[in-house]
Amino acid sequence: MDVYILLSSTYSLSRINNCSSGYGSSQDLSDSEAVTANDTVDTPDREHIGHTSRSINSILNTRMGHWTSSTSMSFRNTQTLTEHLRTISYIPQLCDVIFEVGPEKVKVHGVKAILGTRSRVLYNLILKKQKEQEFKGKTHKKDKKKKTSSIFQNDVLITVQKYQPEDFRKIIEFIHCGSVDINSSCLAGLLCGASQFGLDDLEKACWDFVNYCVKNGTVLSLLPSAKRYCNFKLGQILMEKIFCSVRRTVTV
Repeated sequence: MDVYILLSSTYSLSRINNCSSGYGSSQDLSDSEAVTANDTVDTPDREHIGHTSRSINSILNTRMGHWTSSTSMSFRNTQTLTEHLRTISYIPQLCDVIFEVGPEKVKVHGVKAILGTRSRVLYNLILKKQKEQEFKGKTHKKDKKKKTSSIFQNDVLITVQKYQPEDFRKIIEFIHCGSVDINSSCLAGLLCGASQFGLDDLEKACWDFVNYCVKNGTVLSLLPSAKRYCNFKLGQILMEKIFCSVRRTVTV
């Protein structure tokens, strides 16, 4: 079961289950699997438990341990991992993919291994661009005078035209760490990106946020964001949903 945290007019999506890889594989691992009496139970951040004579069932009823047997423990610290993965995209030296977004070519960085693992679309795109750059590199190999001063000369460079830079940054952030804040200004960009890159759980969360706005009477706040992405099919669908909701409200 997916769990979302709703604060005011912002959806905070933290991937608790059903890992979104974009590959549609039944073998994808989630951050927390279902726990039975013979399995393990999650631990809070940075808490360890020593050996105890209590039964496994009694330990499973606490939030202190993550046990597999009476003499061993499985420890998880997914919250800290999420924060560290979120930080990666803001440190260019640790990244090997550069997205140039929009007319101003705003740079958004990512890690090839994470992007390719989480999204088949990005995997194929990165592989294609990488081969193109390798081919261009071979054609200029004999030109000894041609040098680049960039420390990112081995990075994969991808041009992104149809997204707002901040919206695309949020998409890449979600791909890296599985968590993102959804609000009215970025909703359409996240929705279109989730659909394009095969992030099913993010797409579901976006529609959940739309339905929340409809019920809360704030659906018109989504219109500016939807208009920015009217060249996407989902952007058009979103606008239709907004107008239908408004007409229904006026009729009532």
